Amino acid sequence: MSLNRLRQAGLVGAFVLLLSACAGAPVAPVTDPQSAWEQHVADLRGLENWRLTGRIAIQTADEGWHATLDWRQFGDHYDIRIIAPLGQGTVMLSGDSERVVLRTANEILDARDPDQLLYETLGWRVPVAALRHWVLGLPAPGEDARPELDAVGRLAELRQRGWRIRFQDYEQRAGYTLPGRVFARGVEGQVRLAIGEWRFDTGV
Repeated sequence: MSLNRLRQAGLVGAFVLLLSACAGAPVAPVTDPQSAWEQHVADLRGLENWRLTGRIAIQTADEGWHATLDWRQFGDHYDIRIIAPLGQGTVMLSGDSERVVLRTANEILDARDPDQLLYETLGWRVPVAALRHWVLGLPAPGEDARPELDAVGRLAELRQRGWRIRFQDYEQRAGYTLPGRVFARGVEGQVRLAIGEWRFDTGV
């Protein structure tokens, strides 16, 4: 895969697509957002097997990329496929809490830390382990989470692990309330997700 081609123009159009869709229908506030949040967390904590497809945009200080995203999660194991437009190549990231393998058209690499592997190979700052939880509208495990709730007890914004994450366009998906858009900004870059489809059956 040609990384130079992957880094070419088109990012602006992708960001416009990610930002321009209309928000979901307004939801009436609840009397106790904190209690609603605690129930929301309890409902989602058992969600271990899922698949999402959508769009991802990654921006660093100097460059940007946009692609189609296909993420499958089976407990601790994940398979993440990032497909660049116009045949520019595909990146596959597969792993669990112990090990991760990165595959491109030209090489196969393995490491213990997916975030560091992506940065060293492609220059991307993507918090893979935390993003698994953020896409569900949940904080990643840890003591450093600083959540801000909306009027109905869902995450509106989160500060965690050096990132500021915003959650938008919540929808009901198979009985779960999940964000349609997740925007994460860190010191060295941004990751923006527009989620198109969720699946939750065990054969994802």
